[in-house]
Amino acid sequence: MSHAVRRTTFVTAAAVAAIAVAAGTASASTVVTPAGQAVTASSSNLSIKTGTITLTCTSTTGAGTVPLANTNTGTGGVNVNIGTPSLTGCKANGLPAVVTTSGTWQLNVSGDAMPGGPAQGSLIIPANGAVVTLPGSTCTVTVVGSGPGGTGVSTIGPLPFDIPNQRVVAPSAGTGTVNYTRTGTGPVCPAAATGTATMSGTLQFASSTPINVTP
Repeated sequence: MSHAVRRTTFVTAAAVAAIAVAAGTASASTVVTPAGQAVTASSSNLSIKTGTITLTCTSTTGAGTVPLANTNTGTGGVNVNIGTPSLTGCKANGLPAVVTTSGTWQLNVSGDAMPGGPAQGSLIIPANGAVVTLPGSTCTVTVVGSGPGGTGVSTIGPLPFDIPNQRVVAPSAGTGTVNYTRTGTGPVCPAAATGTATMSGTLQFASSTPINVTP
């Protein structure tokens, strides 16, 4: 092969690679470190709006570990389990409310948008992972999950994962695809309904070694 042909081939290959990277398809992958690291997740300003009812909680805590299988060479990120979180100090439209959680909640951490964009985080809530009840009434709101019959999961995000400050922030306007059903009656509970809720607040992470995300 002549020098001219080799040079043309090299330039063409480089251009194709550059276009693919710019499109976010060639280098999409995620590595979350340190593998096996224990991590806690907490929030002091969680707010979930389900139609006419706004749920606020003063304390949200969960704990888990970064998986040993901490690398995804394709798209989709890595799921970090944060256990079954506890939501306390909750009120629905200012009235006391009790939130019962179940199942394993996860944080999906993705480097798919890197290096040109930020690391991203999504909160994954299992079907029926949260049930809100208002004492003294029959009003309940259940996070049911997406998919047929609410059998899947609900995902809030993706949102930028602030690596230096170890947090994911949902804007005050709210975001997410939290599917819910509302049944029963009570002071703040209108007719039964289904819909998509939005969430706002800051999910803060703490660990002995800070979580890092690289593509």
